[in-house]
Amino acid sequence: MELKPLNDLPLLEKAAGLASAAGLELYAVGGCARDWLLGRESADIDFLLNGDPAAVVEGMEKAYGGSHRKFTPFLTVRFFSAEGRRLDFARFRKEIYEKPAALPTVSAAASAEEDLKRRDFSCNAMAVRLDGPEPFGLVDPYKGLEDIKSGLVRVLHEKSFEDDPTRVFRAARFCGRFGWKLEAGTRELALAAVRGGFPGLLSRERLRNELVKILGEADPLPALEMLRWLDALAFIHPSFAFDSSVSRQEGARCRLAALAALMGAAGEEFAAGLRYSKKETAEILKISAGLRRC
Repeated sequence: MELKPLNDLPLLEKAAGLASAAGLELYAVGGCARDWLLGRESADIDFLLNGDPAAVVEGMEKAYGGSHRKFTPFLTVRFFSAEGRRLDFARFRKEIYEKPAALPTVSAAASAEEDLKRRDFSCNAMAVRLDGPEPFGLVDPYKGLEDIKSGLVRVLHEKSFEDDPTRVFRAARFCGRFGWKLEAGTRELALAAVRGGFPGLLSRERLRNELVKILGEADPLPALEMLRWLDALAFIHPSFAFDSSVSRQEGARCRLAALAALMGAAGEEFAAGLRYSKKETAEILKISAGLRRC
C-alpha cells in the first residue's frame, strides 16, 4: 500500500533525491510510519539506507546547513540542521546481544526487511520507501499495520525483553499513549522478564531515561499503571509511588519532583538514584519539598 508522509515532505523528497543520485535506497523508518498510519504528523523521522549514508548527509548539510556526527559502531550518521533538527541516517543493520541488557553489537544487514526484524515492536517495524519510481510504498513484513488496527503492542521474538529490558517500559509507554494493549504472548513475555529480574540489569541512567520519556507523555498515568501491573516499578525504586498529582505537573522535571514528594522519606534516595548532576538533583528536591508543603 502507499503511505504518503503527513509532514516534512520537502525534506523527505530532498533526501530521496540525494539517495537516488548516490545509487542508494532510502526509507523513513520506525515511529514515523506508525504515526502516519494513525493519521498523525511525526517528529520521529529516522532514515534507513542500503549503503553508506555519507553522501546523503553531506548533501543535506549543503541544503540545510548544520553538521553531522558519526556513530561508527552503530553504522549511523546523525545530522543536525542549522535550525537544530536532528535526523539519523543508518545503514541496514542487524544486532547481536552478547548478554541480557547489554548494548548490541551491530553489523550490516542485507535488506530493509532484515533490519526491521531487530526492532522492538511490530508497530515500529515498518518503513516507507522514499526513492524510486513508485515512492511511498509501505514495507510491513511483520504485520505492524494489522497490530495497529487491533490496538496491540507485540514483540517480534521471544527473547526481546531479555535482550533489551527497556522494552518493558517502552511497551507500557506506547500502550499508554495510544490506548493499546499488550498482545497476549507479549504480555506473558514481559511478565517473565520482570520475574527474571532483567530490568534490574539496566543502568540507572537507562532506567531514568525510560521514566523521563513516560513522564513526557501527555498523560503518564496509563503507562505507570501498566508498569505497576507488571510489577516493574520497583526496578526504578522499591518505594515508587504515583497518583493523579503527577500528571497535573508541567514537564518531566516537575513530574519527577512530584514522584519524589509522594515517596516521602524515600524521595531523596529516589532523586539521587536518577543520576543527574548535584545541581539538577537539588532542583528536583527543592520542587518536591514545595509540593509536599502544598
